[in-house]
This record gives sequence, C-alpha cells and structure tokens, in this order.
Amino acid sequence: MGLRIHFVVDPHGWCCMGLIVFVWLYNIVIIPKIVLFPHYEEGHIPGILIIIFYGIAIFCLVALVRASITDPGRLPENPKIPHGEREFWELCNKCNLMRPKRSHHCSRCGHCVRRMDHHCPWINNCVGEDNHWLFLQLCFYTELLTCYALMFSFCHYYYFLPLKKRNLDTTSIEKMSNCCEEISRPRKPWQQTFSEVFGTRWKILWFIPFRQRQPLRVPYHFANHV
Repeated sequence: MGLRIHFVVDPHGWCCMGLIVFVWLYNIVIIPKIVLFPHYEEGHIPGILIIIFYGIAIFCLVALVRASITDPGRLPENPKIPHGEREFWELCNKCNLMRPKRSHHCSRCGHCVRRMDHHCPWINNCVGEDNHWLFLQLCFYTELLTCYALMFSFCHYYYFLPLKKRNLDTTSIEKMSNCCEEISRPRKPWQQTFSEVFGTRWKILWFIPFRQRQPLRVPYHFANHV
C-alpha cells in the first residue's frame, strides 16, 4: 500500500506546528553556531558529536513531517466490510458510517480513525493506526535532541566558557611568569568541575532532583583552578 497523504486544514494546528519548526530551526542553527563549531575549532569536542547532532535533528524533522502528513487511518465513506467480520464493526453515532471496533470519531478532523489514540495539535493530525509509530519516533528524537542541546549548553556555560574567560583575562606577562607553575600544577578534570557544581561525586546523583545539595570539599591543589 502506498503512502497516503493526509492534510488537516486547522489554523490552530498550523500555529502549533509552526512553533515546533521554529524551535527545531533554533536548535539546528543557534546551538551549532554558539556551542558546537567554536568548541570544535578549539579542540574541546570531536567532530563526530556534531555529526550525531545533525543526524538526530534530521531524524526528528523527518518524523515530524511524516507524522503530520501520513493518513492516520481514516475510514472511507463506504468501507468494504470483509465477509465474516461484520461482528467486529459498529455504527458511528456521529458520522453514521460503519467502522471497525476500537475506531473513534475525531471531532477536530470530522471523520473516524482506526485505533485513534488522540488528536495532536503539535503535528496537526490524529494519531492512529497508520502513524502511531511515527508519532512515537517523533517523541523519542525530540527528547534526544533536547537532551543533546541542553547537555552542550550546560557544558558551554559551566565549563568551556569559564575556561575561555580565564584564558582571556590572563595578560602576556602573567602567562610568561606562570608558565612553569601552570605546567607543574595539576589541571582540574571536567569530572571535578561537575562534582563541585552538583555537590556530589556520584555521577548518577547529578540527574536526581529529589535531593539536597551539599558543598563539596575541594582538594587544596584544585582550590584556585577552573
């Protein structure tokens, strides 16, 4: 069976989809420009992370477009009921058409949809039997892209940016006078920086909001380092 295009005329749904596309464009343009490409050029992150970011973004957009235009399982006006399956069909009291059981009438679209889950304004379409899998893919890649962008934004503002500011505030004389001292001093690893921010060295607790943050004791040789 070929791909059946389904287009819903709904200004409210268009506005919701427009907002989704705007957020996607913001992520695909601003995050690489401010975070990914500068830190790649400075050698902070490998290029494979940028490729992964764009790959997730493309998969997210494809899932959004396909979930929006794919027929969710709209029933025709005169459906052909297979012989011996009439007991699994029922009459819709809104459109007065026969439909398989577990089908529902969407008041937004004005027709019945097989195994309808709900009408989603963010894709401007019903979520039914034929596009439910695309909707789940959209949810997955949206969460993945969001977490990816938040992770790099967090690293940018709490690790890379302070490191860059520290290097910019140091004068040439200070760099020359402290070169030997900098070589001998141990450099604070990124794990230590995050441990100080979250107040614990247990990495799993960094993701748990239901706890109380406690100040972390910083080793003496790391006390004055970024």
